[in-house]
Amino acid sequence: MRIRVSVAVSLVCLFSSLVLGQGTTSRLVGVVTDPSGAAMASVTVKLISEGTGSVFITTTGNGGSYSFEAVQPGKYEVTVEAPGFRKSSSKGNAVTIGQPTTVNIKLEVGNLTEVVEVTGAAQTVQTSSSANIGNIIEQRTITDLPIVGTRGRNPIGLVDLQPGVIDTQSISGGAVVVFGARDRAWNITLDGIDNNESSSGGSNFAPLRTNPDSLTEFRVITSNPSAEYGRSSGAQVAMITRSGTNQLHGSLFEFYRSPRFNANSWDNNFNNLVKGQFVQNIFGGAVGGPIWKNKTFFFANVQGLTARSSAQLTRTVYTSTARQGIFRFVNGGRNNPAGVPGASVDASGNVVAGVNIGTYNVVTSDPLKLGLDKTIQGLVTGSPLPNRFNVGDGLNTAGFAFAALSQERQHDISFKIDHIIDSRNIVYARVS
Repeated sequence: MRIRVSVAVSLVCLFSSLVLGQGTTSRLVGVVTDPSGAAMASVTVKLISEGTGSVFITTTGNGGSYSFEAVQPGKYEVTVEAPGFRKSSSKGNAVTIGQPTTVNIKLEVGNLTEVVEVTGAAQTVQTSSSANIGNIIEQRTITDLPIVGTRGRNPIGLVDLQPGVIDTQSISGGAVVVFGARDRAWNITLDGIDNNESSSGGSNFAPLRTNPDSLTEFRVITSNPSAEYGRSSGAQVAMITRSGTNQLHGSLFEFYRSPRFNANSWDNNFNNLVKGQFVQNIFGGAVGGPIWKNKTFFFANVQGLTARSSAQLTRTVYTSTARQGIFRFVNGGRNNPAGVPGASVDASGNVVAGVNIGTYNVVTSDPLKLGLDKTIQGLVTGSPLPNRFNVGDGLNTAGFAFAALSQERQHDISFKIDHIIDSRNIVYARVS
């Protein structure tokens, strides 16, 4: 385990520049103009992270355009300074993964000491050349939407709400498909690293169970993926883990489910079964903040899950006569369970009127008179008598329906450190 963690951290550090192209960052672009609308070249533009205080600097080209590449998700302030013009400050510009953000700045004539502040100047309509079709799901939405299921809090389940996504389990017994692609044609990444389980029979499943509180956002692309997402024809799910900021923040949560809060299901009532047992407790918390202000940050997240549940199962057992070595058969026909054409018995196990039944006694017909084997007889009589006669042949074997209990335990831990080397380089290490 120590070797694996060391290798993972080393790869993240040494090849962080390669990870930037795998759907973990985005771009912030724009054009700077004067009051008449003319492009302004060689103007200094600063990009300031509102969470970490990190500063990135560039200058506009001949056409007044500027761009910041490999920008991490978050909210940013864009400031522009030029002699003879007021300083422009645009705050609250959200940068999301895989979707370039455009912030155009128009300077006003005045002194540089004067500041023009604008909030949320980023264009809400996509104006870049990206053809990705899908949705971005932000941190607040991930944690607030009700995605607590029988398998825990799985944010990948939000993909089911996207256009073109169909859950075929109730239709054909398959899984979740996207615009008709195969149910395994998914590509799930966590911080740009492959998070797919190729041996899983399902589709929307990842071996690393990332809980919602550890994510800052994730993007779902359902069609026209660009090159960094184009591994599979189905959904492209890019998840980004949270990072610490200059402010210390923490949270605690607990989700509790119990049959005491629910009515019995229709199936259980129909089969005269008691209320199914499903008790689930999901608890945990997160904390993040600065190690070295404006330079190094940490974020830690932990989630635990304990669950006890029951599922209705039916198993085949011997009828009371068969347990005595007396096997019954239909003369001139075949044995059939209840509920089918030509049934030998009714729903209670009684022989249907008009059915001619014959018997064969194993004990009395045995020429050696050995009788029933005590070991086998103990195993057979130790099993319950049938309570469902629509299983087996109805006469010698039938079904026993019962609620089977199971338990599950999970623990998910994630720890991340981000460090700003300079205005052009950022490195992080994460262990999950």
